[in-house]
Amino acid sequence: MLRDWLARHPAEVAFDLVGCHLKVQRNGYLTMGRIVEVEAYAGLDDEASHSFRMKGPREVMSRPPGTIYVYRSYGIHTCLNIVGHQPGATGGILIRAIEPVEGIEIMRSRRGNVPDRQLGRGPGNVGQALGVLLTDSGDSLFEGNVFSLERGPVEEVWCAPRIGISKAMDHPWRFFDPASLAVSAHRRGNLCSREEVRSAITNHARIDT
Repeated sequence: MLRDWLARHPAEVAFDLVGCHLKVQRNGYLTMGRIVEVEAYAGLDDEASHSFRMKGPREVMSRPPGTIYVYRSYGIHTCLNIVGHQPGATGGILIRAIEPVEGIEIMRSRRGNVPDRQLGRGPGNVGQALGVLLTDSGDSLFEGNVFSLERGPVEEVWCAPRIGISKAMDHPWRFFDPASLAVSAHRRGNLCSREEVRSAITNHARIDT
């Protein structure tokens, strides 16, 4: 069951989200993107996580896996997260980049005159391309009718430290598809396996990057 699949440590969920297809159905329009870059944020032991610093986000990120968490960055960008965590814990996964799959003309109308590979490059652009709203925060992949997710394959997943943060900067919890042109400019990293991610979580070890 997909909800059970999301009920794991955020880093493990993030690794497996790469390659999945995220759909947004709104006002009769369907947009869909293949997830190619994500970042995992855990709970009270992760200083970079919103749930570590802010009561409101902590409440949303402690809800059942599959809950949608949306926040505004720099007062401009609407950023989309999928809540994923172990039972009784807190955490979520920031969608950093998507490859457009369906509803590309709609994404173009929302994003303006940019190359298709840039329509969903960067978390703010993901939100804009998919038409994500701040009021979507608290919605669900399961109970709502706007968001849905389909698991999908990917040949390789690379890991690297998260970017744009000032705390816990050495956590190698950014995961991406190195073959995708939609991934951000920060493409340095190493090939990693699901087993390595699990081991790093269990042993509190750092995956070298």
